[in-house]
Amino acid sequence: MNDHRMATFTCNSCGKCCSSFGSFISIERQLSDRDYYCQYSLTRNVFPVHVNREYADEVSDRYSRQSGAVASPGKKPCPFLCRKADGGGFDCAIYDSRPPVCQEFQCYRMLVYDRENQLIGKVIGAGEIRTTDETLDRLWKEQIAPLPHAHPPGGNDPAWAKKVTAILAAHAFRGDAVK
Repeated sequence: MNDHRMATFTCNSCGKCCSSFGSFISIERQLSDRDYYCQYSLTRNVFPVHVNREYADEVSDRYSRQSGAVASPGKKPCPFLCRKADGGGFDCAIYDSRPPVCQEFQCYRMLVYDRENQLIGKVIGAGEIRTTDETLDRLWKEQIAPLPHAHPPGGNDPAWAKKVTAILAAHAFRGDAVK
């Protein structure tokens, strides 16, 4: 029986999703104390954002420091990734006005459970799995990783998810696609 379950994504505020988006999202111009024009470097699209009140000073200070500075190559965090005041992780300072690339981003696509219903793997991106279970890792590399998937990679592909959950079920694992 394969009921093609859907898991609900739960954010733990780790900030990993946005830890390298600074290489792709840049602030082009400050319009007011909480409004900015930004650019997504891969498409060159310019978009407006509105910063949440609690992070306005931090983002403005960050923008002032970066203005005129030579950008260093490599990974850098999104300019709108801010540490929560209570120190309990990170928050998106523009969550309500974040660009489409951020709205469509999925931290993981599927959760994989063993026979005892223990979470043993997370599928991320275009089909990469994070697991310490050797059997699942081998199964993934041999039978699942070669499967074609819809583009853009990492996007919602119900046909791919259905094939993957069937392969997992045949080997006593359960895969729950994330909605």
